[in-house]
Amino acid sequence: MTQRIVSSMLIISGFLALFFAACVPEKREEATDLLADTLISEDIKMTDEVVGQMISSVPNPVEMSVLLQKSDVIYSQELLNPVSGINNYNTNFKRALNLGVYGTDLVYMNIYDRTVTTLSYLRNVKDLADDLRIGQFFDYETLNKLSESSRNVDSVLYITNRGFDSMTRYLIDQSRSSISVLIAYGTWIESLYIATKVETYPTNKERIHQRIGEQKIVLDNILLLLSNYRNDPNFEELFLDLMDLKKEFDNVSITYIYKEPAMKEVDGNIVVVDNSRSEVNIDEEIVAGIGKQVEYIRNKIIE
Repeated sequence: MTQRIVSSMLIISGFLALFFAACVPEKREEATDLLADTLISEDIKMTDEVVGQMISSVPNPVEMSVLLQKSDVIYSQELLNPVSGINNYNTNFKRALNLGVYGTDLVYMNIYDRTVTTLSYLRNVKDLADDLRIGQFFDYETLNKLSESSRNVDSVLYITNRGFDSMTRYLIDQSRSSISVLIAYGTWIESLYIATKVETYPTNKERIHQRIGEQKIVLDNILLLLSNYRNDPNFEELFLDLMDLKKEFDNVSITYIYKEPAMKEVDGNIVVVDNSRSEVNIDEEIVAGIGKQVEYIRNKIIE
């Protein structure tokens, strides 16, 4: 019995040593681009409140990952941005975009309970956040809790939403909203990329396609956000890429179907239930067209 305990302790100690070794920070190059909000066009400048609201409208990657997992879609590590890719990101522009990408990959792995393989992705998220001087929103305690809560979707959603909301408010207050926009952009593109790469649909094929089609509304919001920063050539390129994606989403039709609301009692209180819904019309050919353009944009982000 004693030998078993000693062996177990050695295994645990070895694992912890591996974890902390993986988290030892390396010296990274300083970025040359400041990414302050000095290039915002005064003609179309949005208020900080509007920018924050529009960033918050970008879906959390948990939503798409949960839908794929509950639809029995097979997990694919090959879809994710390789860990070594971080060595290519030496500008704040690239780092912000790929913080969104790696953050989405991390959520995807946790939803699928791949916690053992998340260590290197945890480190990438921390390193990129530190590079951008927002590392306080990605401390290890929170990230470890995220991993431990992979079976509890509500907890995962709460933790990630809280962190990103705090980060967004901080960046806007510091006149660095452009970084928050880039992170949201990378998050959205990576989540959409993973969804459009599904080839086998055990269940919920139509629901996954509908969720992809629903991103047409999100795309319009992101285009409005990017238009706020188009004086920067890098943002202009992102905007033009999304305009090409918009051409594919123009084939998606969304119909709003109104139904009279109803009242019901919840925990002793009367609440109004909205029975209206949106109907998304999309087919496999449209999904393929969207997926092709998303893949093009995503590959430019991670290169």
